[in-house]
Amino acid sequence: MKKVLVLIAMLCSGAATAGGPRPLPDSELAQVRGADGISFAVDLNLNRQPDYVLGDSRLTIGQKVDGQTTYIVVRNPGGRIQMVGLSIGAQTATDGTSYVALTMPAYTRFLDAGFDSISVQTDARGPVSGNLGSVSLNGEMTMTGQLRLWSH
Repeated sequence: MKKVLVLIAMLCSGAATAGGPRPLPDSELAQVRGADGISFAVDLNLNRQPDYVLGDSRLTIGQKVDGQTTYIVVRNPGGRIQMVGLSIGAQTATDGTSYVALTMPAYTRFLDAGFDSISVQTDARGPVSGNLGSVSLNGEMTMTGQLRLWSH
């Protein structure tokens, strides 16, 4: 416990002597250089129990048209999605303009990802009616490329 308190005191004193964060004007911000940006590895496990027992979870979207409310009901959305190689970084184009590059995930794996059914109905909590289909993804994919964003 004593080591934790010493560490907190050191961090607080360092922040106090540095003067705290301050906004940078665009001219100074343009001179800031980093390494390779930020990389992400994602392991999303949504709504699936280890024993693969499903309940009755729902994602509902309601819309009102001419006084009548209808719901899009997605039953039991979930699964596992793993992504590696997704990154965000600042880049400079050949013409000297700066942009943010979002790289596509180099590797993505789907394990029972999807939903049991989708329907349109007037009662969001009622029994699922009019099944419009289901989706179940199992497999792997690789991607290359970037999504480039410029601000004006």
